Amino acid sequence: MLLGNLALAIAWAALQADFSLANLLVGHTIGYLILLGLTRGGVFPESRYIGKVSLAVSLGLYFLWELIHANFRLAADVVTPRFGMSPGIIAVPLDAKRDQEILLLAALINLTPGSVALDVADDRSVMYVHVMYMTDPDTARAEIKNGFERRVLELLR
Repeated sequence: MLLGNLALAIAWAALQADFSLANLLVGHTIGYLILLGLTRGGVFPESRYIGKVSLAVSLGLYFLWELIHANFRLAADVVTPRFGMSPGIIAVPLDAKRDQEILLLAALINLTPGSVALDVADDRSVMYVHVMYMTDPDTARAEIKNGFERRVLELLR
């Protein structure tokens, strides 16, 4: 499927007579949507490629939502006279065990304002995370596990 998608992207660029990166990305997106429609329509069998791209887009959109939400919360705290932060460090038990899973999870946590992945236990069973707005440790843990970690594991496994 990936090769088919690349072929559709190149065909799109050839029809446009423009092989720029932007035009190839447009062609790749259009090609993916065509392949998605053909797969869902039963013309092609289910493909791991189609599913993984959907999961990657879902993770990206979730991260974008969390990024916007965290920035607004932080901005609101900066412009108001009261101190609304309630920082704390939590231990998040990990279902992610491979290096790339843990690395992506830590990167997403670190890129979101208000949280920092501090350390991972030697046996990879726990990640320690500093959270700036923690009302309840169990809620903060659940947000990481059901948000970023679940989506990372779906994508990488």
